[in-house]
Amino acid sequence: MRLLRALRREGALRNSRRRLRWVSCLLPASALGLFFAESVALAQQQTLCIPGTPLCARTNGNAGVQVGGTVQGQVGPAGANATATGNANANANANANANANPNVNVNVGGQGNANGNGNGNGSFGGQGQGGDRGYPQGQPRYYSESIRFGAGVAFCGTLKVGVFSGVKVGPCFAVSFRTEPLTFEMETELLFGGTRHSVDWVFPMSFVIPLTSQRSLYEGLQLRVGGSPIGVTFAKSKNGGNYLRFGLHAGLSYEYELGAAASWRVFDARAFLDFGTRREVDLRGNFLDFGGQLSTGIVF
Repeated sequence: MRLLRALRREGALRNSRRRLRWVSCLLPASALGLFFAESVALAQQQTLCIPGTPLCARTNGNAGVQVGGTVQGQVGPAGANATATGNANANANANANANANPNVNVNVGGQGNANGNGNGNGSFGGQGQGGDRGYPQGQPRYYSESIRFGAGVAFCGTLKVGVFSGVKVGPCFAVSFRTEPLTFEMETELLFGGTRHSVDWVFPMSFVIPLTSQRSLYEGLQLRVGGSPIGVTFAKSKNGGNYLRFGLHAGLSYEYELGAAASWRVFDARAFLDFGTRREVDLRGNFLDFGGQLSTGIVF
């Protein structure tokens, strides 16, 4: 019996020693494995235990590992006691920074101690300029300048000399609508005299083209082209009676601005060609007449 007890005691001691050796080898290996696994662990705490053993390990997001284990053995009746305690701690910190250009910054930081924080900042910037087919930068491709507009009223006197009809004089009145590239003018003339001692009432219309570049719409040399779409000649029966007349004209005119309110039409010289519906333009029975006309006046 004593021998049996002694053998049991010796067996228990051997088993205790084996367990202590196994724990002493397993603790560093477990700490090393958990240390490398810590880099991919989540921020929350995790507890791992080896089944069938009292060995447990706790990890957290601070790259820290704590391993602890306790082994106790007792053999009786005289007793054999064995106690083994082991602790392993491992800490690791990692930081990563990355920079990229142009104008891109990325910062990544991580820290944990049973807590997890993460911050990220990014900025992007860009700027570009360019012109298109000679257009200035910042200016639209299609643009146009404003055109000035004005209107005028003219009071004038006219001297008209026809090759067949003779000399006629009288007042005239005109209304014009003006822009920088073109002016349209409507007139009425009432002329007296001539070889037939008649009265001509005509309504010439003219397109006026400025020939000089002036700061005012009421000043400068002008080209006039137009005609009289309708007109009437009044005469006594012995002088040929009444009939309709038409005409064409072309010439030059010049206006000088006197002030903000008025301009002087220095001259309006035209060559004309008139047609009558009857052969009573002159004493020779002509229906055609041509000549020249000169007028001057004030434009308001």
